[in-house]
Amino acid sequence: MMPFFSDLRLAAMFLFAGIAGALVFLMSPLAVSYCRRLGMVAQVNARSSHTLPTPLGGGVVLPLVVVPLGLALTWLWPMPFKGYLTVLLLGSTLVAYVGWLDDRHELSPRIRLLIHLVAVAITLSLLPRLFDFMPIWLEKGFILFGWAWFVNLYNFMDGADGLATSQAVAMGLGLSVVVPAFAPLGIMLAVAAAGFLRVNGPPARVFMGDVCSTWLGYTIAGMFLLAAADDTLNVIWPLATLPLVFAADATTTLIRRVSQGYKPWEPHKTFWFHRYMALGHSHAQLVLSVAILNLILFLSGWSAYTLGYPMVGFLSGVLVLCAVAWYIRAEEKRGSQHVKRT
Repeated sequence: MMPFFSDLRLAAMFLFAGIAGALVFLMSPLAVSYCRRLGMVAQVNARSSHTLPTPLGGGVVLPLVVVPLGLALTWLWPMPFKGYLTVLLLGSTLVAYVGWLDDRHELSPRIRLLIHLVAVAITLSLLPRLFDFMPIWLEKGFILFGWAWFVNLYNFMDGADGLATSQAVAMGLGLSVVVPAFAPLGIMLAVAAAGFLRVNGPPARVFMGDVCSTWLGYTIAGMFLLAAADDTLNVIWPLATLPLVFAADATTTLIRRVSQGYKPWEPHKTFWFHRYMALGHSHAQLVLSVAILNLILFLSGWSAYTLGYPMVGFLSGVLVLCAVAWYIRAEEKRGSQHVKRT
């Protein structure tokens, strides 16, 4: 009887993922028309990576589809920590709603951050202990601000066609492999995000907007943290390796800009991915390059984890990104020297 039930659960998992992907794929063109009808269009300016006015906020289809299906899957599937996942998914609707309001009315950055902290704090109260070697108040405070930062860095990195969407695909699949217990949600999120590439992939017909980028950052971070609960000191390393492209780019760029006197929330085009495109690479080339990087990071983190040296995979991933940063900087210098000679 056990193989039968195992096959049935596997079929149900892929059924949920297929439904999510199909719904997002079918609804995405409607989202393009809806955002345009509401006048939610990103105009072209000096800080834009696009050359034509493009509808904004179409990523609303992802939380609309994934949240109810995720709740159903959580309670129909033998998922661990059902209470936490329920609050996480419900809390994600608050993050998405604030993002939607920001896409339409441009809310104050302080108000957005406050709401993000509230949503994170509520869900964090149900997260099992991860680091027993530190006081609980220190652990919760560290995770609170780290989680809130991930919500915002994911938003910051949504600056090229299909980049944030394809990153969600990679992270959902990576989570499913590293911690199979969360494969049903990870695969469903990945397939749903893949469906949105129909209108968000290069060249994008619609931008996902804050409604989706902040929702993805909040939801993915919450799933990753819970996935690390059973074996934190080992699992945390491969899980931390998967989002390294986004985390390293946003964090190093923010530190550099703050040290130069800029406000963290000011729009700009100085992220590493912006600088890569400024070298003459297209949006499609960027997405492909990041996909290759994500594959390298996954293989690095997963192989080191299975061999019993999980931290080595993370450190190897950091070295890979340092090499990429060195390449971009070297190409920038070469380009500036060429301009001077001419």
